Amino acid sequence: TAITLGISNQEDFRDEIPLDEDPTLSTTNLNESYVVRSIIDFWGSNIKLETFESFYGVNRYNSSDPEIFIAHGTADPNDFTPYTEAIELKNIYDSLGIYNKLVSLDGAGHGAWGATVNGKNLSEMSFDFLVDRQNLIVEWKNYCQQGV
Repeated sequence: TAITLGISNQEDFRDEIPLDEDPTLSTTNLNESYVVRSIIDFWGSNIKLETFESFYGVNRYNSSDPEIFIAHGTADPNDFTPYTEAIELKNIYDSLGIYNKLVSLDGAGHGAWGATVNGKNLSEMSFDFLVDRQNLIVEWKNYCQQGV
């Protein structure tokens, strides 16, 4: 889902069903827009975009896609998200010259939430990726010492 949201164009799914077929769409803020700057992908797959491509005949990957952090277990037994999907996604990104980082979780399966690499868990690695790649300034405050 994260890959599909990050790579797809806003109108890809927004205009899929016309307003006269579903009047409830008039209250769903269709005029709002967004910009995805980074994608965090845990044991994901390219399958949704491949389905989109086969159905509409449009390849959504291009050099303006957002950067991506991929964490994937090398022993993922899920038929829809094998480790080869992570390699394929990395290769697509490499071919387009888009920054990407693949963290291979050696021996881990699907949903390896407790995985660590070099002493960091998935949350820490994702946080570091976002801070580094988006040039964020993080200010830590210790509220316990301030009596709050």
